[in-house]
Amino acid sequence: MSTYIIETRDLTKFFGKRNIVYHLNLKVPKGVVYGFLGPNGAGKTTTIKMLTGALRPTYGEIRIFGMEMPQKRVEIMKSLGYMPEAPIAYEDMTIFEFLTYMGRLSGLEKDEARESAKELMRYVGVGRLALNKIKELSSGQKQRVTFAAALIGNPELLILDEPTANLDPLGRIEFTGKIVSLAKEGKTIFVSSHIVSEVEKMCNYVGLINQGRLIAQGRISELTGVEESEYDVLTSDNARALEFLREKPYVRESWEEEGTLRVRVDPRFLDEFFLQFPRYLSSQGIRLKLFKPHTSPLERILMEKFNVGEAE
Repeated sequence: MSTYIIETRDLTKFFGKRNIVYHLNLKVPKGVVYGFLGPNGAGKTTTIKMLTGALRPTYGEIRIFGMEMPQKRVEIMKSLGYMPEAPIAYEDMTIFEFLTYMGRLSGLEKDEARESAKELMRYVGVGRLALNKIKELSSGQKQRVTFAAALIGNPELLILDEPTANLDPLGRIEFTGKIVSLAKEGKTIFVSSHIVSEVEKMCNYVGLINQGRLIAQGRISELTGVEESEYDVLTSDNARALEFLREKPYVRESWEEEGTLRVRVDPRFLDEFFLQFPRYLSSQGIRLKLFKPHTSPLERILMEKFNVGEAE
């Protein structure tokens, strides 16, 4: 039996002569938060529609829970929660009516569906809007309701397509926290996104897709194992810190940019840099206010693979 909750083999989708997804081999282990990361138009939504049975592949295989999709779609969907990128369509229903209806569709008894709707409204933060119609909601509120609908029935697997697209900054932080919490409960979560920072915060596995092709896949810690050699530094006395850095042969370049020092270190001598620089600051009574890689590890991979600073 496969150790993967989602596994595809040569998954391919053509629209006419346009190749949208090409020979995609996804491997999503049980219990991970898998970030499906790539630019807009890379093929993420098309892939998700095939994973959920909304689109049939041109060719290739999909196995979810070891069962073939779309052949076993009804059985698979009993344990799968899906949050589409597009807003929900039941505009004339209230939130409570909609979630109760979705609960009934998932097989819950009437009373169970109503209780589940109440609990999920509280969980996603729309409880006070229970009697508001869907059409009266903001796009962010609709996003929360769609997330609640994906959680009905306590599914083992969640597939979320650009789930934070319409949320404000606080909503995004809250959502990221919920994903991390759900993962700790043992759920497997497949999250499509084009936002590098969000994927880094909530995912431990990643698949990078560009122009329909899988560029890299695996644990983020393994993919980003190369140590960074360029750092942003902020101290209470940048001038003296810069003077020290420019004296060191292992510092290839150092300069100040908008109040922050940029330091480029020879990777062979990172240990010396990490030891000597803080020691010097401490001996001079200089406070270290900021020390971080200039680019995030995942962002650096995107730069290498896609030739961009961040997925668009």
